[in-house]
Amino acid sequence: MKTLAPLSQSKRIDLVDSLRGFAIFGILMVNMPAFFKPGVELIMLPSFGESTMDLLSNGFIYFFFTGKFFVLFSLLFGFGFYIFLHKDGEVSKQNISLFRKRLFWLLIIAIAHIALLWEGDILFYYALFGFLLILFRKSSTKKIIIWMLVFLLIPIVFVGLISMLPQFLASNPEALQAMEKGSMEQLAATQDLVQRAYQVYNSGSYSEVIQMNIEQWLFLISGIIIFYPTCMVMFLMGLLIGRSGFFTRTKEYEQQLKKVFWLTLPFGVFLNLGLLLSLANANPASLDHWAFIGRTTGILGGIVMMITYVSGFILLYNRGMFAGLFSGFSAVGRMALTNYISHSFIALLLFRLGLFDLFGEIEVWQGILLSLAIFSFQISISKFWLNKYRFGPLEWLWRTLTYGKVQAFKL
Repeated sequence: MKTLAPLSQSKRIDLVDSLRGFAIFGILMVNMPAFFKPGVELIMLPSFGESTMDLLSNGFIYFFFTGKFFVLFSLLFGFGFYIFLHKDGEVSKQNISLFRKRLFWLLIIAIAHIALLWEGDILFYYALFGFLLILFRKSSTKKIIIWMLVFLLIPIVFVGLISMLPQFLASNPEALQAMEKGSMEQLAATQDLVQRAYQVYNSGSYSEVIQMNIEQWLFLISGIIIFYPTCMVMFLMGLLIGRSGFFTRTKEYEQQLKKVFWLTLPFGVFLNLGLLLSLANANPASLDHWAFIGRTTGILGGIVMMITYVSGFILLYNRGMFAGLFSGFSAVGRMALTNYISHSFIALLLFRLGLFDLFGEIEVWQGILLSLAIFSFQISISKFWLNKYRFGPLEWLWRTLTYGKVQAFKL
């Protein structure tokens, strides 16, 4: 039986680490408003704000960041799945069993993250969908593409059907009235939860903060069918990219990458303008046709613009441009789990324990500047750390739990 061990540094792909760090940066920009406001408010009661600065700041986040970076992170998770299973040259039962253990411990880390730090965690769904991803390890490319389309359509069709319910129920006034009543009750419950969240995060004890984190997460879990099938789409895309060997020979595709960049850019712009328009007209009390347009343009625009970003990123990376920035992204990417969860830890200290009375008081533009400052700090600390240690602290813990023995830590 082979002795299983984490992937050695010599076998890591620096471009992939850089892209992972880039994804962490974008995720921070998107998550920041949900750190200093209740996550339920941001998702269930979206608003561009009233001042010009709020409109510009929120528009900037939605247009350039929302829906673009978690799909990139998800794609890299799927790619990592392929690399993990094939790191010994073949897919063995040992590696599959080990990957299941890896997902189990990721699930435990995610639950702790939700309860102790922040309700907006995505790792919980990565772990759950990761178990589903294992079923596709031997699937043909054709089968995977078909399932990608299925998962892509699930949230779009679901929201589309919900948005059409008023028309379907037009001939049944009692049913229509019941549906509208249910929507108003849901809105009232959302507003009540938001109000209580402001009270807890501004003046509650830490135990109350934990309870509120869990309550918000449970309130939002029904959105799994609307938001998270897209993760599975990207997992499968990452699996296909792993099979193709694309990330190890991107220089061979320079001309194709240029074409992809210029082809996807206008479509990405168009779709994300549609997203902004839908958000400006959305009715928080119901999933109407604007919700359908928003979900459709949000999903498609996020994926298309992500492809634009990645193709441009790879072209610049291969030309050696902005080498210092890319090395910073790479360091953050090698410590992705630590850096992702540290965002929530920093936010807990700054906003959610009432230490500085900042919860709900920060403007979005200030959050953007804070994100830049935090990420700059993470680049510096990640480079410093990796000069002394093999892994980030949470990466080391995750590997130790997965392999069932203490991993070498210092270089």
